[in-house]
Amino acid sequence: MRALRPLLSALLISLSAGLCVMATQDRPLPPTIQSDRTDHVLYMATHDGVAQTATALSRPHGWDDVMQALAQGRPEAARIVATVLPQTDARTARSLEHTLQRLLPRQPAMVLSATEPNAAATGSTRNICSPTGMSTTWRRQAEQAVTTVHDIRLATRAQTCLHTLQHRAPSA
Repeated sequence: MRALRPLLSALLISLSAGLCVMATQDRPLPPTIQSDRTDHVLYMATHDGVAQTATALSRPHGWDDVMQALAQGRPEAARIVATVLPQTDARTARSLEHTLQRLLPRQPAMVLSATEPNAAATGSTRNICSPTGMSTTWRRQAEQAVTTVHDIRLATRAQTCLHTLQHRAPSA
């Protein structure tokens, strides 16, 4: 037992010194192994660049954790989608847009916050809210869900979405 005391003391001192060195760095710490995948993706987008993050996520199952977090209503997932979606390849963008469409009735605020207000952009509000190819039930549920969004920051997107769902041109 006495032989272990110096070893434990040295270990604690080393650990403390390492944490002090990491705390003095001028950049944020990388996420830990136990941290959520979305935190890791946000870290990648910040430090590796959006284009490189989009490429990494375009691999098979790369977006699964982000989409699951979005389905759970986690705002950081919406930030990831809004940031990275415009940089993805066409096939991935179509797949993500379709996933966002399916999530619209369940998580309207999260989906709208992940959309791009610019109608010509990938992941635009109009693309996500388009009822083309979707069932009448989906359309009705999506309309009901979008009417429950009362976040002032999403008011224009919600209005655009409702007009798109109802096949009307948005008022200027």
